Amino acid sequence: MDFLDDLNPPQRKVATTTEGPILVLAGAGSGKTRSIIYRIAYLINVKHINPYNILAVTFTNKAARELKDRLQRSFNISTYSLWVGTFHSVCTRILRAEQEFLPFTSDFSIFDDVDQKSIYKKIYKKLDIDSKDFPQRRVASVISNQKNSLVLPKDFFDFNEENYFTEITYKIYKEYQNFLLENNALDFDDLLMYTAILLHDNKAIRKKYADKFKYIMIDEYQDTNYSQFKIINLIAKEHQNLCVVGDDDQAIYSWRGANISNILNFEKDYKNVLTVKLEQNYRSPKSILDAANCLIKNNSERHPKELWTDITSKEKPKLLKLENERQEAEFVAEMVSQISASGKSLNDCLVLYRTNAQSRVFENAFYQQKLKYQIVGGVNFFQRKEIKDIVAYLRILANPHDSNSFLRILNFPPRKIGKISTERIERFAQDNEMTLFAAVQNEISTLTGKTAQTVLKFGKLLKKWKKLSLEIPITPLVKKIINELELIELYDKSDDPKDIARAENLKEFVTATQEFSDNFEYDTEKVPMLTDFLQSISLQTDMDNLDEDIETVKLMTMHNAKGLEFEHVFIVGVEDGLLPHSRSIDDVQKLEEERRLLYVAITRAKKSVHLTYTRMRNVFGSISMAVPSRFLMEIDDVLIDSENSRYYDLMAPRPKRRNKNKKPVVTESQKYFKIGQKIYHNKFGKGVVLNVDGSGKEAKLSISFSGGQLKKIIGTFVTTGEI
Repeated sequence: MDFLDDLNPPQRKVATTTEGPILVLAGAGSGKTRSIIYRIAYLINVKHINPYNILAVTFTNKAARELKDRLQRSFNISTYSLWVGTFHSVCTRILRAEQEFLPFTSDFSIFDDVDQKSIYKKIYKKLDIDSKDFPQRRVASVISNQKNSLVLPKDFFDFNEENYFTEITYKIYKEYQNFLLENNALDFDDLLMYTAILLHDNKAIRKKYADKFKYIMIDEYQDTNYSQFKIINLIAKEHQNLCVVGDDDQAIYSWRGANISNILNFEKDYKNVLTVKLEQNYRSPKSILDAANCLIKNNSERHPKELWTDITSKEKPKLLKLENERQEAEFVAEMVSQISASGKSLNDCLVLYRTNAQSRVFENAFYQQKLKYQIVGGVNFFQRKEIKDIVAYLRILANPHDSNSFLRILNFPPRKIGKISTERIERFAQDNEMTLFAAVQNEISTLTGKTAQTVLKFGKLLKKWKKLSLEIPITPLVKKIINELELIELYDKSDDPKDIARAENLKEFVTATQEFSDNFEYDTEKVPMLTDFLQSISLQTDMDNLDEDIETVKLMTMHNAKGLEFEHVFIVGVEDGLLPHSRSIDDVQKLEEERRLLYVAITRAKKSVHLTYTRMRNVFGSISMAVPSRFLMEIDDVLIDSENSRYYDLMAPRPKRRNKNKKPVVTESQKYFKIGQKIYHNKFGKGVVLNVDGSGKEAKLSISFSGGQLKKIIGTFVTTGEI
């Protein structure tokens, strides 16, 4: 029990309250990971619970690895039989083990975003659908939401009203799911959906996992969606030994299906819930927390809580106004350069922005200052073309039904197998009810000459490598494929610098397979190493690819920053239209999420925070006057430093916080045009009034248009009323 002395009283309660449901409201930097680790250690070392009966679900694969490492290192606990992982990895493991009850086999492929786009493109062509009328991203989002709501195509119109859009979406959804099943493949949403449906429909399977996972811990519970809620509820509702950890003030993923009501309603979903608040922050000084607390109090959808700390600092968050985005980037680069010159590591610095498009000017500014930087959330290593190519070879060996991977590699490296020959191979496979993998191992009468020989040779290669994949470890298999395809030589012969980099990336991929092989644990389901490796890279997140060994400034969107901490944080583009985003301004719930996003950004900092906005900004090639974020007005003036900066001459007066107790004076401009009023402009379309300068119809209006543009326009040029 002595090890519990390392915990504060609320953390200790989390670790030792093991029976019944417990809701842990863990504020930013409050030691929630430590609490989860000590809880697992307490269950195993003090209560002598078999690790086999414990399930811990984390938000990222990286967090899962760290949790297991700390259990082994600090408590000498073997994690071999302990289930720790993300929802997607846990569900994948269940689905592979229970294949006999499912419409696919255990060697299924996991299709990522790139694969999905390729499939949708084929379906649109097959159904003769114009992507301008039915934008792929919108349709894919609707289908994703249906899956997260556990709605299969056969049930589609039980939950959706019939109209032209839903009828076409239904056809695409049905065709998409059929394609996946024909290819023995699942997308990320399927992993959750099929697991939830399996547990709901099959009592024996549900009881199996309810008996197995007697103690369950879920991290980042505020970011769970409906299917994740159902999975846990179905397993835990019998024994009720469920510990969920989260913070409704950090719920920022509704756009991908997360439902904040899961954490807000936990005390209604389970009986006799113990609620524990972790409010002591071990990361940030009081000066930073005061500003964050002041901001987040403006949200209504939250459990009341307030972060506090023993860490003191006189350095308040700094607010700066710059002329434009170029000057904003130069300022941040200069500040980072000074930090580096003082002997501090570039790894201590983080730049946060609302949208990926904002990164370009910062990349240029850091390049000019000769500062190394890393964009987190850019092109994932495993999404690079040369890596996707070699992975496609591995996927077809693991899952011969994967036609998507087959068609990617059929003519790579170039084999002079053209479009007509490809169609003949596909027709042969279809006529003979076989996979493309099997088709190319037969003589296809419609292929002649060199093409026929080339296709047969390709088929023999695949057959040989398929046999090898069952006999040798993954690293020598990958080396053999790369060598026999002469991929390194192919890229080395090129004069294109990109091809030189591709050759290096292939070598790095071999290293990645070796690292995986060195740490591979054969689980009870006896999943082949190749299948497990492909699963691990398919479920990689941006955070899993954060390289902390190389000293660089990190640049990322605010959504990617959750769970991270840095000494110095620069939050840029704090302007209406960016933060809050223009798409969220008219929706109260979305506006609250945008506020939480800024709260998350501020609470990443251990020492200093700089918030910047600009006087004007180039948006989609058009210069617009920028408007300081309304969130800045919600933080008390005394909590923000906007005077003691050496960049004071670049700054405009700080936006004044509205005094809620002071009776507002109604001006003539407010009588005619009002903040929040919807308008229409002939050129820019629909918009919302953000600010009114002047009186009557001639007032100068600051308007956020639905296309993302911010404009200042005289009132006589807009139309008011219902649009």
